[in-house]
Amino acid sequence: MPGVADTKRNFAEILDRVSEGEQVIVSRRGRPVAAIVPVPADQEDSPLGLAAFAGALAGRDELDQVVAGVVATRSVAREREAPEVE
Repeated sequence: MPGVADTKRNFAEILDRVSEGEQVIVSRRGRPVAAIVPVPADQEDSPLGLAAFAGALAGRDELDQVVAGVVATRSVAREREAPEVE
């Protein structure tokens, strides 16, 4: 079980091992804190970044209401005059 410093130093090697199916547990001060595991085969073509975030939120009914509230608040803030700074 490599520590954080060892993991940082050997990250490319660890990723090679993980890509071959190995799971690596990372420890901090002797206690496990993270696992680096292979991506499941059924998720290899899943979207990444913003697309994954949007997909994760797609099923949330309240998302439209939250976004509408943020947009409404921003438009009100734009309509008021900026305060004078001395």
